[in-house]
Amino acid sequence: MECKDVISWTTMIGLLIDLEYASYALELFSRMRDSGISHDTVVIMNLISACAIIGDLKRGRKVHAQAVVCGFGSELTLVNSLITMYSKCGDLNSSRTVFDQTSQKSLVSWTAMILGYAQNGHPRKALNLLVEVRLEENFFLDPTMLVGALTASGGLAALELCQQLHCFAFEAGVSSHRQVQNSLISTYSKCGTVELAHTVFKEMGYLQDIISWNAIINGYGINGDGDTALALYYEMRSCGEGPDSATYQSILSACSHAGLVDNGLMIFNQMVEENRIRPSQEHYGCVVDLLSRAGCLPDAIGFASKFLDGTGPDVWRALLSGCLLHGNVGLAELAASRIFEQDPEGSDQVVLLSNVYASVGRFQEAESLRSSLKKKGLLKNPGISLLNGIPYDSG
Repeated sequence: MECKDVISWTTMIGLLIDLEYASYALELFSRMRDSGISHDTVVIMNLISACAIIGDLKRGRKVHAQAVVCGFGSELTLVNSLITMYSKCGDLNSSRTVFDQTSQKSLVSWTAMILGYAQNGHPRKALNLLVEVRLEENFFLDPTMLVGALTASGGLAALELCQQLHCFAFEAGVSSHRQVQNSLISTYSKCGTVELAHTVFKEMGYLQDIISWNAIINGYGINGDGDTALALYYEMRSCGEGPDSATYQSILSACSHAGLVDNGLMIFNQMVEENRIRPSQEHYGCVVDLLSRAGCLPDAIGFASKFLDGTGPDVWRALLSGCLLHGNVGLAELAASRIFEQDPEGSDQVVLLSNVYASVGRFQEAESLRSSLKKKGLLKNPGISLLNGIPYDSG
């Protein structure tokens, strides 16, 4: 095209974002600006979406500044996109500032902020906003806002609240909305009522998708029923629904917590050899955790060493946790040293190694490690957890 105008540039940038090439979209905008083409609010919104997708907070702030300079900063649709972008980049303070400075908030504004809190681990703040929007703004809950509220109630394991939200969904006529049902499955599972989660799953019928299957498999896994999680995994495959990366993470975790070592290793091989899915750090961590929990510590260290070049600190932390379960000091020290190489400022590995020493009666070494953390101001307030029925300091 010889003569590119703002419409051509905007269309191409939007297309790249739709195709999940957010980085290329941002590069194309730089070329557009270098060409002297002025940009409008549509381009700015596309750029905000791109920054949200790739989690580029620094560039997101620059785009926000450009929007203000161009006079677009107070447009509600753009403001809503900014709230979402900052939330997805983990900057909830900026997200809340934009939200609070918006005088005429829409339902989308409230929903974006509620989802931001819920998805970033602040369920109480999400629910406080939900109460506020219901009492002061008199908005009726839409599917997206319900998902945010359900995510928050799942984070608090608040069963009664989840059931109330389920009732709201019926009242609003969105109880059969796929996104709402998937969230209900996940939330009921986190509240420890996987039977209710399975009821919702079965009621979905033809609406079941990969997210539904993953949610119910994960639900049984986190509730300690690895056998049912396995059965659902194979049922899913027999129904023609291909497992994805998240499916394998859920089922491997379920096998780990249920001690199903052979099943877990077989499924890991299926993922790599049959489905050609490249394992992530989370998958490696699940396998190491699977072997460690079962007491197969030499196998766990062998597995981790085999993938050493691609093994992050979380994988070694899984092994270190297994060493705590079985009191293996030698491997614990090796795992801790590998974590220190990759995360020298971290304190979790020091606390875990200290607990390993304490579990075998080496209290002087345990105290020495904790003292070093105290001097650096890195030791958290101690907490008490149960390990096989024995109280221990989770530090």
